[in-house]
Amino acid sequence: MEAPHSFSLLLKLLFAVLLYSLCFASVGEAIYQCQGKCEDISDCDGLCKRFGFPSGNCMPPLYQYCCCHG
Repeated sequence: MEAPHSFSLLLKLLFAVLLYSLCFASVGEAIYQCQGKCEDISDCDGLCKRFGFPSGNCMPPLYQYCCCHG
């Protein structure tokens, strides 16, 4: 038995949305700029704010790098 035309169109539309979201998912991601090791930078957030970023924190893996993001 063949699926109705509207159901087939709906599946094609859902597939197109899924494909679009997979291809362009990284467009809105935050940009990180790492400044150095957290053990050398006592105030990571303050340093990033002085550089003009909204915030900064120690990032994984191991939370050892101070990275600013905006």
